[in-house]
Amino acid sequence: MESILADVRYVARSFARNPAFFILTALTLALGIGATTAIFSVVNGVLLQPLPYPKSEQVVQLFGVDTAGAHTSLAEPNFIDWQQQSRGFSAMAMTRGPQTISASGFGEPIRARSTTVTRDFFKVFGLAPEAGRTFADAELQIGAAPAAVVSYAFAQKYFGSAKGAVGRAMNVGPQLVTIVGVMPPQMNYPANNELWMPHEIDKPNLSRTAGGWRIVARVRDGMTFAAAKADLSSLSRRMKQQYGSETWMSDADAVTLREQLVGNSRTTLLILLGASAFLLLIACANVVNLLVARMSARRSEIGVRLAMGASRARLAQQFLTESAMLAVAGGAVGVVLAALGIRLLVSLQNSKLPRVEEIHLNIPVMLFAIGVSVVAAVALGLFTAWSGTNNDIRDSLSSSQRTQAGSGASSRIRQSLVVSQMALTVVLLVGAGLLGRSFAALLDIHPGYRTEHAVVLDATLPYERGDDAARRRVQFFSEVFQRASAIPGVAKVGASSGFPLLGGGSDGAFIILSRPDEKIDFSQYPALMKDAARSGYANFVVVDGNYFDAMNIPVVKGRAFRDGDTPESQHVGVISASLAKTKWPNADPIGKVIQYGNMDGDLRPYTVVGIVGDVRDANLATEPTPTFYAYLPQRIQAASNLHIVMQTTGNTTPVMNAARAIVRELRPDVPPVIRTMETVVATSVADRKFMLLLVAVFGGAALLLATLGVYSVISYMVTQRNREIGVRIALGAQRGDVLGLVLREGALLAATGIVVGGVGALALTRLLKGLVFGVSTTDPIAFVGVMALLAAVALVASWLPALRAARVDPMNVLRSS
Repeated sequence: MESILADVRYVARSFARNPAFFILTALTLALGIGATTAIFSVVNGVLLQPLPYPKSEQVVQLFGVDTAGAHTSLAEPNFIDWQQQSRGFSAMAMTRGPQTISASGFGEPIRARSTTVTRDFFKVFGLAPEAGRTFADAELQIGAAPAAVVSYAFAQKYFGSAKGAVGRAMNVGPQLVTIVGVMPPQMNYPANNELWMPHEIDKPNLSRTAGGWRIVARVRDGMTFAAAKADLSSLSRRMKQQYGSETWMSDADAVTLREQLVGNSRTTLLILLGASAFLLLIACANVVNLLVARMSARRSEIGVRLAMGASRARLAQQFLTESAMLAVAGGAVGVVLAALGIRLLVSLQNSKLPRVEEIHLNIPVMLFAIGVSVVAAVALGLFTAWSGTNNDIRDSLSSSQRTQAGSGASSRIRQSLVVSQMALTVVLLVGAGLLGRSFAALLDIHPGYRTEHAVVLDATLPYERGDDAARRRVQFFSEVFQRASAIPGVAKVGASSGFPLLGGGSDGAFIILSRPDEKIDFSQYPALMKDAARSGYANFVVVDGNYFDAMNIPVVKGRAFRDGDTPESQHVGVISASLAKTKWPNADPIGKVIQYGNMDGDLRPYTVVGIVGDVRDANLATEPTPTFYAYLPQRIQAASNLHIVMQTTGNTTPVMNAARAIVRELRPDVPPVIRTMETVVATSVADRKFMLLLVAVFGGAALLLATLGVYSVISYMVTQRNREIGVRIALGAQRGDVLGLVLREGALLAATGIVVGGVGALALTRLLKGLVFGVSTTDPIAFVGVMALLAAVALVASWLPALRAARVDPMNVLRSS
């Protein structure tokens, strides 16, 4: 211990004499450790930590499986059979949503996320309420007074505390809902949900083809996940045999809830963790480079100490102490950088990342940071100890400091480190280049509608059943249309139940009628859906007559809706170009008659009167969804909520303020959400932008470190070869010859690193295959561009020391040697 303390004091004095070296190496380590720790905190919170529920590994999500092997949502009668007959689950529940609802009765009206659940929903998650209770039997009866369980955050925000929310009433649509319980903070399913309301107060839907329900369950104690899954699959196959065409489900599948929640994020996060690890390796290589240079300059000192009796083990201990102090300083600063980075990451990811609430600087993340610092300290210490003590004493004492520092072994080590830095930087920058080109290609896609100077108003009305309620909704929206059209700066106004990038449309099955007067009912749907020639699937959207014009969606063939299309006339529909191509590739769809009654319960058929251009509705990277458009005045029941789009001629801010005031005047209980189409598009690509930004930052930091590495090696080489360069100039070498000599050294290092990195990038960028759009993972522009950039940077980094070498005065050098 005494010798360790002595080493600490010696190293501290050494660093105090050369603070620039200590600060530079510590900050370099801090950059790598901070970046890796910040990304690990995200990986830990999202992928590694168990869900915050008792025995969370037993909580699963269940799916129906259709004849094509795809996961499907479940119909209520199938769920009842699962619940009653499966043996592998202690609790099972249906859930639908979340959907946005309007709530009022406690100050300003709000929009909240609400989910409909069945009796055993909270039993599945195993959490007791923070205050109050869950649903009582009397509240789970058809026609019972509506009750709600709310989230902890909802209770705190609107009622001050969990206990303060219990027993309070609020208006959810036309219903007065009583809050009976508040769940604890860790209850977060579905993500960011605020209200849970019971399904049992509504009449059940007894159709086995009416899906839409998500199923969660808890595996029974003593039953393995695999056994419970196999039992459910066997039961589902028996149900298919029993019900035949009455159900579209032919099998079942189960996935742990954690896998279901985070599975889509795994590849992205692991790639980011790998990128941060590359940055850490580059930082460590830079630090080793600096330590080797420092060690070379101390070889005479080390030789003297060895000659005076110091053991190699004693010197190795001192080198380990030096590396440990650097790692401790770098780790401490790195943790601070990681804390700042975590806050930045959470703010940048735009709520698209699951389990965001689990991302913070906790004990596992701190242990990771400590572990990385310890590994760095040991690795650096062992390397410098080997480098510093693996020399012959006589060689160290007989050589001048200048020739020692330029020794072949030391030079080769430093050059190898620079090559490694360059290679890792190539991989990072190629990845950033591919993501950047992909992002540019995504933004260059024409979505099929206009996004400039467009404002979208979402005024979600409380849902009410019945024709009278539907007419009141239409009357409200008609008044909004009329007033919005009169806002200064508004050129066009349209409305749609399903809006691009915002959802709202519903995928449904339609039947092609053989003649306009053919009559079919719901009992015939299962059999007719088996006939591919007479059936099809498309997204079902209800629009008003101005929607296509307001969105700049072109009419490709036929016509759009017009005033003569009244509720009493033949009901008409318009289809997208992709639906026309997939369903009628060799025929004219104009005049085709289809029945879409399963979407709104209306069995009156539609006549196709027009074809409009495709729109990218799910996201910009996904091909357009085949879509059927119904006319709002003819099918008012089909649109419970509408998105209103306003095309403006200039500044959108006054239009947004005016539209918000219109809704508040007409319906004070409805909180409107208004945004520009540019905001909608930006939000849809936020996850890709998030990854691009991080990889670009890592690549930029790596480029800076690699540049410093090339500069330091070439600069050091010039310093140690000062005498040789002076002799060359004295013997007649031109300054251009010296300049070329030094630049060739830098070019050789850069070229070797670029070639090695290019090969590595070809192999590793395949991991980005599912994350890029419109470009190949071997895109030559990205590869060539990065290689050219690194070559140029290496040339600049070599140029400055080369210029210094070319200006050497041979007389001064030879006189001082």
